[in-house]
Amino acid sequence: MARVASTSNVRNPRRFGYDIRLDNIYLRTAVGPDRAMTIQSSDVQQGQQVNVKQNPEDFTSNLGRIYSRNNFSAGQGLDTAHRSDGKPDDVNRFWDSKGIDVFHGDDETAYHIHLLYTTDQAKDVDEGTTDTAILSGTYTNNYMTQTTNGNIYVTDGTTVHEYDATAGTWSSILAATNGATYNFTGAAAFGNTVYFTTADATNSNSEFIHYEPDGHGWSTHNTAFNTLGGLTGVWFVKNTLFVTGNDGTAEYVWEGDAFADSWASAFATGDAIIEVEPTHQITGIVDGGAVVLAASTDGNVYSFKLSSGIFVNQGQTKIPFEEIHSIAAAEGIIFFGTKENTRSVGRLYRAELVNADDLYVLANRQLVKEWVVNNVDTTPHAMFVSRDSVYMGVKEATNEVNLWRYYLPTGGLARDLQTVGNSYVSGITQSNGKFVVVVEGSDVYKETSTYEAEGYLVLSAADFFTAESKQFVGAEISTVTMPADTQVSLQYSTRFEDLDAPESATFTNALTQLGGTGDEEKQIAEVSRYIIGKVILKSTDGVSTPKVKSVQFRALARPELVVAQIPINISDRVERPGRKPLKVKGLGDTLYKALRAKEGDSVTLEIFEPQEIIKGVVEQISYPIQSNDVVGSDTMYAIITVRGTRQGTIEEVTSIHTPGIASWGIMRYGA
Repeated sequence: MARVASTSNVRNPRRFGYDIRLDNIYLRTAVGPDRAMTIQSSDVQQGQQVNVKQNPEDFTSNLGRIYSRNNFSAGQGLDTAHRSDGKPDDVNRFWDSKGIDVFHGDDETAYHIHLLYTTDQAKDVDEGTTDTAILSGTYTNNYMTQTTNGNIYVTDGTTVHEYDATAGTWSSILAATNGATYNFTGAAAFGNTVYFTTADATNSNSEFIHYEPDGHGWSTHNTAFNTLGGLTGVWFVKNTLFVTGNDGTAEYVWEGDAFADSWASAFATGDAIIEVEPTHQITGIVDGGAVVLAASTDGNVYSFKLSSGIFVNQGQTKIPFEEIHSIAAAEGIIFFGTKENTRSVGRLYRAELVNADDLYVLANRQLVKEWVVNNVDTTPHAMFVSRDSVYMGVKEATNEVNLWRYYLPTGGLARDLQTVGNSYVSGITQSNGKFVVVVEGSDVYKETSTYEAEGYLVLSAADFFTAESKQFVGAEISTVTMPADTQVSLQYSTRFEDLDAPESATFTNALTQLGGTGDEEKQIAEVSRYIIGKVILKSTDGVSTPKVKSVQFRALARPELVVAQIPINISDRVERPGRKPLKVKGLGDTLYKALRAKEGDSVTLEIFEPQEIIKGVVEQISYPIQSNDVVGSDTMYAIITVRGTRQGTIEEVTSIHTPGIASWGIMRYGA
């Protein structure tokens, strides 16, 4: 009776003339003239018709696929460039940047990225002195406000530092002049008039101070709260002063008349708009459009609406497990910065103000960014709104503070100016088109006209929607004609984890451009699933900056799939090495049936010579073919087609085919 040789009844298949193993059965090939066994790479483009063309640079006659980016204005935070649930603005996003302007919002030229300006101590810029700090560094009550004429006021203990926008100089107004007995706790401007609040160390006594440069000068006022507790802040919103105070029983919020000259009866506890638990404080009050919004470290945003001439609480929104430390509103969008209750993790949210049953609450809240840095409090404590952006300060290292910019036209977020300082940002404003930033307990810093020495932009990881390895063969960058003393480098990494390590040594330099406009592809040779690009801009003298228009990488698909076509002997005639042929009736039919049973199945194909192991699928079994050779015997054969991937040819360690215990790990004997 004919039977099929298998791993269960044949121990040394090559000794019996078998050439291949298909799963558990052994077979003889029918290789001969016009019956070749072939193993060739599969068509790499077949079945991979996903369109990855997204930018003009992607449409090319060059072989392969292009991953390019020529606009980064949608902001950072995209880790993979090619994702199944991608959004239209993914083509304008990237992973991370530092020292580079990606939004191009203040430049009327064609889009490009370039270096940002540096920052320096404000007094260095305005007075020309050498490293003379404005703030004493002793106090952490550094509040900043700016008047209509451009003057800037910064508090420091009981001292007020004033920047004269006309003269461009700073001066200090001591307590003997400004009338402060206790440390300042807040500052707000109404026109050219400035209001200040103070409190003693125990929040038992307070003062309300205002300064009119063209009127009464400095005046200290008694209020109904003077000896009851400490005033903790002041804001000017919707032509109204909002003042906060704390007496150990509650944190209060009052409204005050900005046009008055006396507040003797103002700020009584019974007149408060709201009362908050005393261990928390109001951290910001802004104009939210229909209502005034007040943020608190108790995790609530309160909505004050004008009713019958006074402000009343008309709703509140709770942000669970968060302390709110800053708030801003722009173009109908509410932004607020928080700190997690139990960790020093800073977050930025955006939301919309909606009216629900005559209550004004925040809806559609979205997390924009989370900053997690070990042993660093990354809470955004101050915000600034310009015509097209919202800025916030975030401490990201022991002596590194960055302004982050939310760009309203695209909804993108990215780092902006960088400064030093060992605490959080307590104030942000602009003067003559330049940013002025107060870092709590450190100093006042101002944007300069000198470019950063170096900045980088890390692109999203690209894999062309496939997990297979690709052959990356080219890198190219395009720039505006580069000025002298500037440089652009394009680096790349194939390690996905390098997204979180922009300074990693595994980034390889693909090209460095010192002049011209680029637009020439440089050859690279990397095989990997991902490629992560890193663009580095440098300026030697700080006077000029390189301007990058686009960056691209080219890749070829790698043929990991192979197709094996093997003629299999399915005749009744059996030939064995060194022995006389014999004929087994019905053997060919039995072999063919065994082969047809494998069609469409997942199999392991092992070829003994040359050594190959292919794991894949039996795509096709041809009908039996009979060769009529002029010389020699007739042969019946069928062609089997297996499509799969090559595997290692080292057999698994086993002792199954030898006497003894399996733990010996001895390979099987045989020819």
